[in-house]
Amino acid sequence: MATLESDDSNIIDAETTNWRLIVYPILAVLVVVTGGFGYYYYLQNQRDQLEATARAALLQAKTPEELAKVADQFPQTDQATLALLNAADGSFAKRDYAAAVDYYKRALSGPKTDEVLAESARLGLASSLEAGGKIDDAIAAYLEAAQLDAKSPYAPFAYNTVARLYDERGDKDNERKILTEEAALDPDSPFVKQAQVKLKEMTAAAQPPQTMQVPVPSAPAQK
Repeated sequence: MATLESDDSNIIDAETTNWRLIVYPILAVLVVVTGGFGYYYYLQNQRDQLEATARAALLQAKTPEELAKVADQFPQTDQATLALLNAADGSFAKRDYAAAVDYYKRALSGPKTDEVLAESARLGLASSLEAGGKIDDAIAAYLEAAQLDAKSPYAPFAYNTVARLYDERGDKDNERKILTEEAALDPDSPFVKQAQVKLKEMTAAAQPPQTMQVPVPSAPAQK
């Protein structure tokens, strides 16, 4: 009867040990990955439920003050940002520009404010400052939106508004500077086309008028 030599027995034991070294780490990784996905989906489900609850509260709120309470109750949600924007819009409609400014600033100060909502908040803030007579602050706020350039579809509008404010002040140098920056944006934008036309008009107006050379009559020939 054949028997295994000691060397053959060692080979079988070695092979068994090697399989364990391969399989166990793989199983451990699978457990970690599966657990990670499960935790992610759990958090996502919790967030969706929170957003839904905040949305229901938002729909019930009618006044700027009630909307602000929704934002306080559900911070760091998209619905909180929407509540603040609606509160700001309501305050603006009542001509309470100081309150509108505060609400817009709160919407912008959120740690995870959606960029689309942030763009609306920037323009709303600038409009509220302008309506409240704080023109320097309004220009700064419009420029913050304008200087996003290609990242924001509202940049040409913001530039256009800043140019208008400088024009109303009679500050032609700054107006020309802003129009020049705007003219370099999307050429298909109607605001950009308007800026290009305005620049041409300003350039033409700045050129000194050409003086007509009147011929001097020659003296009659002496006889």
